[in-house]
Amino acid sequence: MENLKGVLSVPFPFIYLYRLEKRKLSDATNYMSEEHAFFYELDKAIVDSRLKEEHSRSKQIDDKTSKFNLGLSLCLTIIGVAATTIAKLLPDHELKPIVIAFLSISSLYMLIGGLVSLSAFKLMPTYGYGSRYECLKASNERVEGIKALIGQENVNLIKQVRNEVAYQCLRNGFVMLFMALAIISYTSVLSAYLGSPKAMSLVSYLKCLAGEYVQF
Repeated sequence: MENLKGVLSVPFPFIYLYRLEKRKLSDATNYMSEEHAFFYELDKAIVDSRLKEEHSRSKQIDDKTSKFNLGLSLCLTIIGVAATTIAKLLPDHELKPIVIAFLSISSLYMLIGGLVSLSAFKLMPTYGYGSRYECLKASNERVEGIKALIGQENVNLIKQVRNEVAYQCLRNGFVMLFMALAIISYTSVLSAYLGSPKAMSLVSYLKCLAGEYVQF
């Protein structure tokens, strides 16, 4: 079962994101669960330091997301133009529908990657900020700090996985584009070779040999 999930996560990485996001959002609020017990063994100074690190990490993830979105928008533009041009200029060939299918899938992956990457900008809760947090912290500083750290770690993980899924979609899109270009190169070389006089004479000669072999 795990092997099947691993295989399916390659062509459909966004399914893995959906499942993980639901689980981590639940973990962010379920701060009293057994798996979070080790947080309560940390010193207060370590908790405060780790919370600052997670806030800084959240900003760094957002910066990477903005740069990644810029690259995705450029890729979408290039693939869109390439797909339209190739569909118009590619000569009729039995492999032409396959080329168009690969280019369409490539564009779809890029689009999904862009949407997932944009979702990383979705406003998500920031734990350990605000007047409410300071008020709650005044009554029980240690527990409130741990709750904030647990929540911020899980939220940052969701952001990180969103960017990873967007990257995987981008990778899959480039694989589809590469396969389409490989088929285009193959058909172009084959058409150019078969269209030359020497190639045509060779083909005719091979047909004659094949006919003589059949008659024999």
